[in-house]
Amino acid sequence: MNSVSFKNGEVKVRPLAFESLGVRGMATYVETDDVSMIVDPGSALGPRFNLEPHEREYSALFKSREDILSASEKVDLLTISHYHFDHFVPNFENWKFIWSSPEMAESLYRNKLILAKDISENINASQRKRGYMFRKKNLDIAEEIRVADGYELEMGSTEIRFSKPVFHGAEGTKLGYSLILTIETPNFTLVHAPDVQGPMYGKSLEYILSQSPNLLIIGGPPTYISFKLREEDLENAQKNLGTLAENIPELVVDHHLLRTTDYKEYLKPVIEKAEGAGHEVMTASELIGEEPNLLEARRKELHEEEPVEKEWYERLKKGEIGEDFE
Repeated sequence: MNSVSFKNGEVKVRPLAFESLGVRGMATYVETDDVSMIVDPGSALGPRFNLEPHEREYSALFKSREDILSASEKVDLLTISHYHFDHFVPNFENWKFIWSSPEMAESLYRNKLILAKDISENINASQRKRGYMFRKKNLDIAEEIRVADGYELEMGSTEIRFSKPVFHGAEGTKLGYSLILTIETPNFTLVHAPDVQGPMYGKSLEYILSQSPNLLIIGGPPTYISFKLREEDLENAQKNLGTLAENIPELVVDHHLLRTTDYKEYLKPVIEKAEGAGHEVMTASELIGEEPNLLEARRKELHEEEPVEKEWYERLKKGEIGEDFE
């Protein structure tokens, strides 16, 4: 598994599932001298354009799941920022959007220390239910499941810190809360900020800046559904991304923002601020030297250029197409 090394290998990072890699998610492999982990070890597809996901999307989803499961064999712990299905693997069978099964979940979670979002506080109803089922199914499988909200852990010279819950987007959103993760070694700090959507929320920005990251991996705003959002929130997200770009040497912006091919236009002022400070803005795929592969954003185009037969989707529902991608 190819990783990007920082500070002569003190920290190694490998994106496993992101929109720029063809699927929904922010799964990231991180390794230090003391610990290895997968942050938000999930991936998924989603409904879009009233079209089924294209075969190419399923190929990318299959690969992401294989990469996550392969990486999990070697890691010490897993972290889960919140309970959306593109951030963890549920313990049920779903081939249409998640590519999950009880067997995959057990393989991922068995004998692992799991640091996961609290299900009793600062959580909406749907995530509370998912989090409850996650704990119920995996308490006897995992080594241990610890509440991560505001939690800190030292492993050798590596410090792992979680924020208190921050809004999943703008203040007061019905989408609930997420956790920001900091991984700090003696000479390098990585912050992983999933689903803060920019961030739109000012206190999320303040928290990220307080961690002084060398590398920030952050979920951008969902401009593809801008008609559902307040213009003020999208403007705040862009402004806050610009502030981050001025202060953080390497900024990876991905996830919701890359569900549209117009993401570069939105990031123009952010990139300008980064360049003015001698910093860099990139996608997760570009972090590892690959061009963004925006499959969901191109779903209409893919179906027009490479139609998928109905029979193929029938096989998909039965979980019969895995061998097509091997």
